[in-house]
Amino acid sequence: MKSQPEPDKIEQKIIDRASSILQEEALWADNRSYFTRIIGRRKSGSDASSENAINENLWTQTFVARFSGLGTSLRFHADNRQREWMYDVVWRDLNTSGDWWTTISVPLVLCCDWYRSRYPGHTSFVSLDKLLVARAEHRVLICQNTLPGNAFDNFASYIRHCNITKKRDRYLFLCYVPEEKKFKSCVFVA
Repeated sequence: MKSQPEPDKIEQKIIDRASSILQEEALWADNRSYFTRIIGRRKSGSDASSENAINENLWTQTFVARFSGLGTSLRFHADNRQREWMYDVVWRDLNTSGDWWTTISVPLVLCCDWYRSRYPGHTSFVSLDKLLVARAEHRVLICQNTLPGNAFDNFASYIRHCNITKKRDRYLFLCYVPEEKKFKSCVFVA
């Protein structure tokens, strides 16, 4: 992939918040290390790797709550999964004067996708498809990357081949790398 642009102010806040969330002990309470599980239980790699999976519900709830709170602190109306949106988090700038609340802009849509494909070379693009149809200033995909290769290149290629992508559509990818227990980030502008 060509050189990536620098994160803007909102994207940097998202990256910082995601990194700070990883410091929360609640996320790790049931997710001991892969090697501890193999050694302690003497299981084969495939049996132990399924036990090493993150608690998807806990992680999604935590990320949704923190990013909704961040949106509110930035003075946006932050909708989250509790309202059954297509996205996990939506920040809207609303005109609240008058009888109707109307959306002025959508600064951010965010999807959390912790799905791990069992098939090398096959990635779930469902959340990325949802972001492609969003008319938002920032589109954020938070996922985990356990497959070899560069997930960012796969995402960028997928977006480039989509006919509905507009020039200057902006995406932020945050891929959690389980072995390193940290996020790697990439900003992509179509």
